[in-house]
Amino acid sequence: MGFNKISALSLTDLFVQQIENMILSGELAVGEQLPPARELSIKMGVSRPVISAGLVELEKLGFVEIRPRQGVYVCDYRRKGTMETLVAIMRYNGGALRQNEVRSLLETREAMESLCMKLVCERVNTGELEQLSPILDSIRDAKSPEEAAEQVFCFHHELAVLSGNVLMPLLYYSFHPQSVYLWSLYCKRSGIQKLYQIKLRLYSALLNRDVDSALEQTRSIMQNAIKDLSFYGA
Repeated sequence: MGFNKISALSLTDLFVQQIENMILSGELAVGEQLPPARELSIKMGVSRPVISAGLVELEKLGFVEIRPRQGVYVCDYRRKGTMETLVAIMRYNGGALRQNEVRSLLETREAMESLCMKLVCERVNTGELEQLSPILDSIRDAKSPEEAAEQVFCFHHELAVLSGNVLMPLLYYSFHPQSVYLWSLYCKRSGIQKLYQIKLRLYSALLNRDVDSALEQTRSIMQNAIKDLSFYGA
């Protein structure tokens, strides 16, 4: 068994995370100018090179804009952000999701999974779909909500791979921790067997190339979750 070296976050990483959190919490508003690097260095107790490197990283993430001879300004990360920005958002507050973030995740997943269902029905042959049957069995036989949720994620991720869309499985995997967390909450509330039956019905619709049923099932479970945000979000 191999063990990897444990390393602490660098001062630059800690600086980036602190500014990220201040922006995501609203403590730093869009359009607000950050203090000069010299002042930040004094207030935060780190060197100016740490501040400079951190600001460059924050600009890459879409959180700030560095304007030469003018200063550093907070950006609207929804307009300037990348997939790395998404990771930062999901890391915020220890990975806990607020209700508006849960809603956004569910709405995005509904759109993405609806496209996935359509592509799977159009492009994937029966033999390929039948290879997913063991994953369904793993959901049924799961010993805990967390185990069942992980297998549900695997089921949908494999469908995304089979869809033939190169970006879809990458996007879906970026939601891995949050998706597993939400499915585990659903499982704790409704039970493993109900979750299994839901996925079995979806699987049957895909095997039968019943795209309308697959789309309706996807829409229904996401919309029901959105209506019950208080259960899923902080």
